[in-house]
Amino acid sequence: SNREQNKKFYDKLFDAADEYLGKILSHIEELGLAKNTLIVIVSDHGISVGEKFGERAYGVFCYDYTLTATALFCHPNIAPTKVKNQVRSIDVLPTILEILDIKADSKYEKFQGESVIPFLYGKGISKIAFSQSGNPLNTGKPPKEPNVWAVRTDDWKFIRNIHDGTEELYSLKDDPREENNVISRFPQKAVELRAQLDLIASDT
Repeated sequence: SNREQNKKFYDKLFDAADEYLGKILSHIEELGLAKNTLIVIVSDHGISVGEKFGERAYGVFCYDYTLTATALFCHPNIAPTKVKNQVRSIDVLPTILEILDIKADSKYEKFQGESVIPFLYGKGISKIAFSQSGNPLNTGKPPKEPNVWAVRTDDWKFIRNIHDGTEELYSLKDDPREENNVISRFPQKAVELRAQLDLIASDT
């Protein structure tokens, strides 16, 4: 009920973070390290300002306002580019290694993520993203096991609420704010993404 006030508070926090980051970047410049340093700025989640009832800040649901996070890669060899396709948090480390030309050690398990560098040249292939959250419901505390699961593509989001057995489907291209559950209108898309969710969840 306080969305305008929440937005102002968010903007104030974001401006402060931006100013702090500016000081860090200036210090790197002063040290003469900017020309051979990769700077990666990553946030671990987004935040709600009141888009959905029941979300106090983040971490209850799996809507994009929580899942969409900042990921900036600053390096002299990277031209300013915005990747419009979906990128996952598991793609960050492989991207860092490719930029720095560091080979992954084959003695260890292979990364689940993939470098996003091919997207800079129009060669990237979007991958499905899996997310989980823990809705505290009426307890006031996050559950020990995630009870909200979701899979997302560039254009679609499928959510399964484990705690009550309900499911949601959103066409992100037509409904980026995820306000209209269209699972009854697109049952085949729901079947497809439900299968993807079950497959990914079985490996976690």
